[in-house]
Amino acid sequence: MAACFEGLGRPIFALAGLALAGVVAGCQAPGPSWGTGAVVETGPFDSVSETVVGIPAPTAGPRVFQCSGPWAPTTTEVNLIADFGAQAITRADVQEPDGSTGPGSVLLAGDSKLRVDIAWADGLGYTVPTRAAFTEESAWSVAGVRIGASLADVERANGRPFRIQGFGGNAGGVVVDWQKGALGNMPGPCRLGVQFALTAEASNGGQAKVSGPKIFLSSDPNIRALKPIVGLFWVNYRW
Repeated sequence: MAACFEGLGRPIFALAGLALAGVVAGCQAPGPSWGTGAVVETGPFDSVSETVVGIPAPTAGPRVFQCSGPWAPTTTEVNLIADFGAQAITRADVQEPDGSTGPGSVLLAGDSKLRVDIAWADGLGYTVPTRAAFTEESAWSVAGVRIGASLADVERANGRPFRIQGFGGNAGGVVVDWQKGALGNMPGPCRLGVQFALTAEASNGGQAKVSGPKIFLSSDPNIRALKPIVGLFWVNYRW
């Protein structure tokens, strides 16, 4: 008799006898590997053996990032490897909250839709997360915010208008104040960062009205007229 149990990124197989190969094939879906997992086989006299197997990669559908579970403030690279598999985690220099780069752990580096870059305060032990960053093609969302979301979408998630930096330059379109809205009150030390981008439809004249080192409310008619969308988002862990 055999049964397949699936945890967070780690399928665990409980087996008896010689059914191992058939159960592994039946429990796993075809496709690229997400990482590795353990097959545990129970034999006579309660003996136990363990075999490492590949875990099928998830599809790049919508995924919700929360500051809990594998992304909790207490997480470490060891935790990420345990949750997602050793093959899914690589080390690389990633962006830190202050804009510099430092040692980080990257989930699914080759998949722009599912990639997550984690920066660490402890770059030697790869512990104490400081930032989780997503790509411009990310399928992840945070508190209802996703790539391509409209100004109205984000206002709705926040529960009120917010303040953003004027467009142009590296910080153009960045939200600077959630105005005590829901997006400024994520659980624990997590803080959501969002940068809006202008589409090709935005007129030059319209852009000139909202460019430069000025702060605008998202409800400003000149901002709304340009119909900006979320171009980037990230989560900073503040201690």
